[in-house]
Amino acid sequence: MDLLFNLLAKIIPYIFIGWVFTKLRLKNAELLINYFINFALYFLIPIFIFFAMWSAPLSENIVNARSVIFTVIAVCFFGVLFSLLHSKIFGSNFRDIALPIIFMNSAYLAIPINTLFFGKDGTFYAIIYNIILTVLHFTFGLWFVSGSLKEIFRLPVLYFAFFGIFLNLTGIKLSDGLLNFSKVLSSVTLPVMLCLVGYQIQVVSVSTLKKVFAGVFLRMFGGLIVAYIFCEVFNITGTVKGVCLLTSSMPSAVNTYILNKKYDADYSFASSMIAVGLVMTLIVIPLVLWLK
Repeated sequence: MDLLFNLLAKIIPYIFIGWVFTKLRLKNAELLINYFINFALYFLIPIFIFFAMWSAPLSENIVNARSVIFTVIAVCFFGVLFSLLHSKIFGSNFRDIALPIIFMNSAYLAIPINTLFFGKDGTFYAIIYNIILTVLHFTFGLWFVSGSLKEIFRLPVLYFAFFGIFLNLTGIKLSDGLLNFSKVLSSVTLPVMLCLVGYQIQVVSVSTLKKVFAGVFLRMFGGLIVAYIFCEVFNITGTVKGVCLLTSSMPSAVNTYILNKKYDADYSFASSMIAVGLVMTLIVIPLVLWLK
């Protein structure tokens, strides 16, 4: 658990830094944030996903990864139902709250945590989980928040993802220079995005806190319950089960804030869910390891 604390200690301070900046009331801050959101969606995130897909170990054990793929689909499907339930209870628009409830942090947080607890096989299955979730996030998720199927094809993320997978499957290796560039890009992208999340966290009322905590519960515990039942019904065991349970119970993805901000959905709700969910990870992960 010490390693888990160390991992979260590298993430939560960036959110705090972003929150501190809200007190400075910087001139033209909102304009700069909007510029960065577009820069992230049209450059940083597509390039990051491209390198992630290109370097993923897709050829190692793809046949046995089918259980992971079906689990992702099941968790996201029930995530949609959870979002509809949440929107009905709190009287919210579905598009405002759907993404943070449906889509978890399957990359920045889940991959290193699965590697930490399950080793090389955990890394592989976590990457497969992330690939499927990324496709769902930037197709169905993008449709949910934008309200338009055309937006799926307007953003470059999906094109870069499939191009990365193509290069991967054709056996073209990532050069050392490009690999180093991808690492630098990753080390810069996440901290800046987390600072933006912190910048959007606002003082909220008790009713809004209930809304956020309910969303976090549905995202993390709802995802865990669905994954657990799915694994039990289909007799999924071992490392695959561990990865499915752990990843399905992760907090909201940082990209949910980016997309909510881009399409004028409730980005404050998304940022609050990310921050609260990261803290809740300290409770959820021991539970997942016990269930496994």
